[in-house]
Amino acid sequence: MFIFLPNSFDLRPYSEAMHYLRMGVDPYAAILARQKAEDAPEHDKAEAALGHDKGEAAFGHRVFGYLYPPISIEFLKVLNMVPAWLRGAMFWIAYAVGFGLQLWAGSRFALEAERRMLRFIFPLVMFFPAFVPSDTLLSGNIAIPMYGAVLAAAARGWHTQRWGAFFGVVLASSLLKPPILVWLVVPLLLGWAQAAASVGTALCGVGLFAVQKFLWPQRFAEFMSSIRYTLPLEINYSLMAMFGKLLELIGHPSDRAAAAFYLAVSLAVFGMLVYFARELRRKNVAGQNFAAVVLVSTALFALRLKEYDLLPLTIPMALILLRGVRNPGARIILILGAVAVGVALVTNRLTAVDTISVATVFLVGVYGLNTEARASRALRQHEEVAIV
Repeated sequence: MFIFLPNSFDLRPYSEAMHYLRMGVDPYAAILARQKAEDAPEHDKAEAALGHDKGEAAFGHRVFGYLYPPISIEFLKVLNMVPAWLRGAMFWIAYAVGFGLQLWAGSRFALEAERRMLRFIFPLVMFFPAFVPSDTLLSGNIAIPMYGAVLAAAARGWHTQRWGAFFGVVLASSLLKPPILVWLVVPLLLGWAQAAASVGTALCGVGLFAVQKFLWPQRFAEFMSSIRYTLPLEINYSLMAMFGKLLELIGHPSDRAAAAFYLAVSLAVFGMLVYFARELRRKNVAGQNFAAVVLVSTALFALRLKEYDLLPLTIPMALILLRGVRNPGARIILILGAVAVGVALVTNRLTAVDTISVATVFLVGVYGLNTEARASRALRQHEEVAIV
């Protein structure tokens, strides 16, 4: 895959930023200058394009923007002190281990019989994260090892009810990727005993991001300017982004409507999960079933959802499907989801396929939990009547 397909495309912004730092150039300032050049008059654009082409020729590949918080620059300065061969070896070892941890940790939520089936699913994850064809594993994005550590810590916390490592890993990862804080919903729903720690970690993560505005004011302002320019242009699979595109399609774009839709759906999803968390404590649903649904729900809560955010959810999604195909109602949901995917493909709305895939599997999981809870309550009532 690495030989014959384009790879390491998400690794380029890090290497370019490190290159700028070695030259004594602010990476954010370089990005802003490039953005201003794109908005300049045609004559100036021609000169900017020539300079841009020279930059691409110097790097040997397309130039990308650097969209990580200001504190990341301090990490890059340290990495610049490490020999290139050594930091390359360290990165790719961590990358491979991170992907391996994603597979291993996801399988920890499986039953013994399901683990035998997962042997056939593991290789497919490389090519079909969240069941959608994607080359995200080739990207070199730091999210791959981060999610490996987060998912492994979540599996440990779920099995041992010791969540300290999970909170530490999520908080550390949020220094480079603040959206990863959404994973704090996992321990919050699997046990209310972790509510205070989850909220505290979330506040700490937000605080660590906000304080960068005062530690590096110019750098932070440049970072936010780059974010405001780039995010509307990139592909985003989140529910909020998809609804926003739908509003644009029908000719009524509205950021407020998209935000209201996201808030309403998030509250509805959270309410459902809180209900099933209560059923879990009453032993009406199995822990493995509820945990898989909670993991997949992190994609629905995300404001920004990319392929590498979906990669760690592939095994939990597979577990939900393996358990759901035996349920007639769940099969109907799967058929409707497949039809929706077909419509998206036929109408060339390819970006909606990922969102439809995750939402369909989530609904299958919720339907399965509801069926299981109703059956457990009916059985308990029958046993109580029999005893009387």
